[in-house]
This record gives sequence, C-alpha cells and structure tokens, in this order.
Amino acid sequence: MEQERDENLRVSDLIEAQRMLSNSDQRFERVVGTLFFAGILKERLALLTDKQIGQLVSDFVSNQLGFLDPAMTICEQAAQRLFRSSGGDFTADDIEREQPSCPKCGSAMIHNFGIDEPDFWACDFSGCGYREPVEESEKWRAPQR
Repeated sequence: MEQERDENLRVSDLIEAQRMLSNSDQRFERVVGTLFFAGILKERLALLTDKQIGQLVSDFVSNQLGFLDPAMTICEQAAQRLFRSSGGDFTADDIEREQPSCPKCGSAMIHNFGIDEPDFWACDFSGCGYREPVEESEKWRAPQR
C-alpha cells in the first residue's frame, strides 16, 4: 500500500516535498523526512531518460543558481548534453528546429521533455504562457518544401 502511494507522486512533488522537509525547523523531520523522500526520488530518477534528467537539471537546478554564476553555465551545458545524448551532436537543422517561434506572440519556443507529462513546447516569453504538445506542434513546425 505504501509503495502504491509513492508511485502516485509526481517527480516534481517528490522534489518539492524533499525541499520543504530540508527546511523544516524540526530536526527529526528535516533529517529523516528528507532522507526518506531522497530515497524515493532516487529510485524514480533512475527510471527516467537522459532527456528527462536534462529537463530536471534545466527546470530545478538552473533555477537555484544565479544568472552570472559559472555553475549556471555548467548546468546549461550538462542539460544540453543530456538532451542530445542518444542522438549525438546537434546539426544546424536540429538547432533551428529546436527553437521554433511561438504562434501566439512570435517569441522563441523551448522544448520541454516531459517528466510526469508528455513532451511539450513552451513559449519563452513568460507573459505569453503558450504551450503545445510536441505531437501537435509537428504540424506548424514541419519544414516547408
């Protein structure tokens, strides 16, 4: 029964629970709770693809770093390598296809590799909020020949 509840938690929920417990004022909760959720998270992360791990690095690790921090540059490079790990180096065509324009506002779109949801494209402009599942976006991203 306990394992079934753990499997229903999304990776982002596990990360948030561990983060919350690590800041607890109660020492026992901080240590035991954090280690408990870290163990579950470690098991779930082992099941993810390199691209999904790259997305987590981009979403969770990069957000904790300062923009000018050299660790930010290292994390960005690590995420990019994980994104292309199974497909080798990006070609010029891949780079162009990786950043199409948002059909709503014209800003760049960023490919998000789904962790607990299917892959999707998200508009880079925070005020826009446009998201498109990767499968549906193939229609407007298809090269015109």
